[in-house]
Amino acid sequence: MRKLLIIVAAITFMALVSCSTTITVPYMQPSIIDMGGHRNLAVASVIPYKGYSAPSRYVIGADIHTMGFHVYSGYTVSTADSVADYASRTLYSELSATGFFNLLPPESTDMVLERGRFGADISREFRRLGYDAVLIPRITGMSVNETIYSEPYEDWWVDSEGEKHCRIEFNYYYKQIASIDYTLTVIDTETGSILGQRTYSDTAKREDVLDRSWVRLDDVSYLFRRMINSFSDDILRLLVPTEREYNVSLMSNKPKNESAEAAYDAASDGNLLLSQSIFLSEWEGSHHLPSGYNAALIMAASGDYDGAIDLLSDIMAVSGNADVRTLYRDLVSIRSRNEQAMGQVTGESSVHSSGAVDGNGIYALVMGV
Repeated sequence: MRKLLIIVAAITFMALVSCSTTITVPYMQPSIIDMGGHRNLAVASVIPYKGYSAPSRYVIGADIHTMGFHVYSGYTVSTADSVADYASRTLYSELSATGFFNLLPPESTDMVLERGRFGADISREFRRLGYDAVLIPRITGMSVNETIYSEPYEDWWVDSEGEKHCRIEFNYYYKQIASIDYTLTVIDTETGSILGQRTYSDTAKREDVLDRSWVRLDDVSYLFRRMINSFSDDILRLLVPTEREYNVSLMSNKPKNESAEAAYDAASDGNLLLSQSIFLSEWEGSHHLPSGYNAALIMAASGDYDGAIDLLSDIMAVSGNADVRTLYRDLVSIRSRNEQAMGQVTGESSVHSSGAVDGNGIYALVMGV
């Protein structure tokens, strides 16, 4: 009987959860670096890691059974350049896809930076072309560790006389571990100062069976490309305001209010305007707390953050409900972030950095030349 009651309770709980309606509040998340006043952006090619050296002739075996293997490394002296080239194409493509910037492509940006080596004022050159900022991406760290190793296993067989025999054989494997540090720096062409800088770091590993017929391990560039791709979302959040969602379930109808049931049905059917009207009426008429909470939540979902926050403030004046306080706090934060992001979109929130470095010194410093 007790087991039956537990099962019934669990089914009832699952039914209540499945019937709950989730309301989505959309908003804009501001970028970490305020690029609102720097929408005309010159993007340089990714600078390869300079400390990358040629690998040893053969991958070192980790044990006595693999030390004599002649297997070449999975990276070469050209790996650093190929990884930087892939990162350049990926970065420019993803920034272009946002539509947020007017971009100067890497080949043109690189030409301006190169002229700086012969005395041209880099910031002035970019301003003359109409660009507010320069994005200089650089691979500041890169390493590869490779090894091959063996693992023993027992190989059993039966001879013609039915006797069992065992010998120790070996399976062979390889392991590649790659690490990268990828730094993005934005320079304001008006002040010659750094608007923002961020370094992304990661380590990736690949481990698989070693085919004795191989003369070279798999190209380790795959691991670097995988790590470059993993940075994409963070890089966009760094530079571009992004659309976000805040999802919250309607507060359940407790204490029960029969008149509010129609509002729950309307919300479930997607008719949020009708649902909000009924919930608001029930709050104003009887101070039914779930109705007030839900009306505020739906207001926020329609973009009326001010109305939602004002309503929640009125509710908190008569109730200390923790869910109401949480929603109030979250919506105040969402409104603030949305306003900041919209300011970035219009350029109204942007301010220039201070602490400029004279001449081309800042570019040389960032580029490591």
